[in-house]
Amino acid sequence: MEILAINPWITDFAAYDFWLKPYGFLTILTYLSRKNIKINYIDCLDKKLLYGTFGRGKFFSEIIEKPPIFKNIPRYFRRYGISLETFEKNISKVNPDFILITSSMTYWYPGIIETVRILKAKFPKVPVILGGTYATLCFKHAKKTTGCDHVFKNNSLEDFFSFIGVNLNLKEFYSTLPEYSLFYKKLDYAVFRTSWGCPFDCSFCAIKKLSGPFFRINPEIIIDFIDAHSKQGIKNFILYDDAFLYEPSYAKKILAGILKLEKNLAFHTPNALHLRFLDLEIAKLMKKCGFINPHFGLETLDSRLQLDWGNKVNKQDLIKAIRHLKQAGFKNGEFSVYLLLGYPKQDLNKLKDDVIFLNAQGTRVSLAEFSPTPGTRIFKDYARKLSDPLLHNNSIFGLFQEKKLEEFWNIKNYVRRLNKNLDSF
Repeated sequence: MEILAINPWITDFAAYDFWLKPYGFLTILTYLSRKNIKINYIDCLDKKLLYGTFGRGKFFSEIIEKPPIFKNIPRYFRRYGISLETFEKNISKVNPDFILITSSMTYWYPGIIETVRILKAKFPKVPVILGGTYATLCFKHAKKTTGCDHVFKNNSLEDFFSFIGVNLNLKEFYSTLPEYSLFYKKLDYAVFRTSWGCPFDCSFCAIKKLSGPFFRINPEIIIDFIDAHSKQGIKNFILYDDAFLYEPSYAKKILAGILKLEKNLAFHTPNALHLRFLDLEIAKLMKKCGFINPHFGLETLDSRLQLDWGNKVNKQDLIKAIRHLKQAGFKNGEFSVYLLLGYPKQDLNKLKDDVIFLNAQGTRVSLAEFSPTPGTRIFKDYARKLSDPLLHNNSIFGLFQEKKLEEFWNIKNYVRRLNKNLDSF
């Protein structure tokens, strides 16, 4: 069997490679390759113009026509990644039995539509199968809009593997980490997870819809993955867990294993770590292992909202965690927390107070712009208004609160100034 697997273009007003690898898709492809299935992989995002820190970088892009729904937004709309000509050249070399396309942000679906249009012209009789985040959270829209022959949700793994005629062992699958060398000639970083799913149930998060039951991977598999990729020259490892510090004893086993490798590596945590489970031993291990600007989930210091949103952290947890980080050797400005910006009826003066408090503790602030995610409890309030997934884009969600747009930019610039001041310590 031969499979053509595609990570499609991003179509958006802005995009940057903040360690954007289709992790779940690459896990599936690795699992299939171990079943002796030939994989022809095309990553439409595998073209960068500039390289920044830690393997990140600026994508090549081309201006394209804006969707009509964005006609009044005074910004260019772009296709990010390889050119159409390069894509068509790459698919001319294959003869697949199935075509697999993954999906990420729900509002990037125009890139999928363009991908499918080209593929259908080239391979009119080959089944085109769509999966991933958009396919799961916007299943009916994906079936109606993309032109794919089959759409599978993430929780339909058994159905997908049965359709292509491959046996699925769920424990083996969830214990699989991507073999990046199978798919990339050049790799600037390696994304990995130590678990699937999440034991928590925050009202604004869709991870339970996307990943199913919480599953831990054997620590030895994780350590072997890091060791193998470090020997290939990878220095930057991106931990995409949603609950790495949950069950601290597990995290300690992995961190101790990394330390024993005696490698000069850097670890990054864009998905955020849980403040509540950070103790002094973990903080010291993170510092010794090379965690760079570890990010922690906070969202708000409003105790009422903390309860409404999942009750996974409070102000006392924050203060204790900051103390542990500093005792472990992290200096002011060397760790960050996420705060949400732009949720309805937000008191921006209260947000500013939170930022001031965090800055006084030596903590950097990363503002995460709010946009309701399909499949979450919060989304129910917006389902009709945001029927087109293009409107899920957090870059434009603030437009629904036009009177606050200037205030949004003011608070963003204020946070940048305070964060910059921490760099001088």
